[in-house]
Amino acid sequence: MAARSRDNRDVTSVRQNLLRYVRTPFWAYEPLRPLARRLVIILVAAAVVIDSLFRASTGIANSVVSAIVTTTITLAVAIFAWRPPVATVVLSVAALIAGITGVSDSLLAGAAVVGLVAFTCSAMLTAVYVVTLAAWLAAVLARPETGFQPLGAFVIALLSLVSLSIGLAIRRQFERAQSLALQLEVSEREVAEQLKHERDLIADELHDIVAHEITIVALHAAVLDRTEDVQTRSQSQTAIREAAVQALTDIRRVLGMVRGEENLSPERVSSPDGITGTIAAVTKELGQAGIAVTADVPADLRLPSASLVALTRVIRESATNVLKHATGAHTVSIVLRVERGWVHLTFADDSPPARTAGLPASGYGIMRLRERFRLFGGTFESERKSQGWVVSASLPLSG
Repeated sequence: MAARSRDNRDVTSVRQNLLRYVRTPFWAYEPLRPLARRLVIILVAAAVVIDSLFRASTGIANSVVSAIVTTTITLAVAIFAWRPPVATVVLSVAALIAGITGVSDSLLAGAAVVGLVAFTCSAMLTAVYVVTLAAWLAAVLARPETGFQPLGAFVIALLSLVSLSIGLAIRRQFERAQSLALQLEVSEREVAEQLKHERDLIADELHDIVAHEITIVALHAAVLDRTEDVQTRSQSQTAIREAAVQALTDIRRVLGMVRGEENLSPERVSSPDGITGTIAAVTKELGQAGIAVTADVPADLRLPSASLVALTRVIRESATNVLKHATGAHTVSIVLRVERGWVHLTFADDSPPARTAGLPASGYGIMRLRERFRLFGGTFESERKSQGWVVSASLPLSG
């Protein structure tokens, strides 16, 4: 069964290649490679020298006409190194002249060149040359004075057929090699894009999840250095312990992605409880830092998974930025609305300007969020206003 299926694919491939060859534009051609081009030129030069020496030493009766036709055919072969269609036209004209004048000593060379024509030129132009060659052969046979025998004509016809078959076979293999090279290039590009996509997903996980927990650890570690209050220190120690445990869990999950133990999917929700769970986690984390959170979210909210992931990442990234860069903030407001096929999220704080926790900022999170929302056909803005930082994000619910 497998062998039969492979045979069917081979037959289909041959038919497709044949149809593609037949439909090739008349003047289209396949250029010779540099090595083949140099080889053709060397052979032509050698043929011209040998033919000239042969004619000078033998003195054939119709040497002038024969020399012109033979030299034209030989030099036409050299043109294949640059423009195969032009070379084929010149060969066809020379064959017609040879048929009219009864020159037969170049028939062998004309038959041998059929394969080169088939390899480089279109099917229509190859057919023109084959017909011209057949007319030349018929014209020579019709002239008794040429002394050309039917057996010789059979040999010329057989040589033409063999040369044509070889040329078509080489062309088919060459086109197949080109097709495979193109497929390989496309596959390599797809693999590279997939690897980049997976790297971006892992980087997103490290930034959105792990970096968030590390920010909490760094902030509460700073609190431990600045306060002696037992209750405050106990809250900070608890926050550090919980954040560290969560960071370790997230790191193990990211490592599972790298090893292929967990599926890399952009639709994977960063919080198991969706918007509600994310807001609850953010409320607890900001509350431990002395920042009150108010949330206004519809109770019956239903969102596509991609929109849900994007919005939860906005909430987590915004909360992280409040902890890192808005230490003077006292309140945070999270508002989510669904209107006319769009979902709108606003995350605002009341931080004063020029008050940060001194933690480094890379800008990666905002950049990736803006890129994600652009790909989804939405909008994302993060700007400083008079009352504090405001993050606004909108996504269409369809498309």
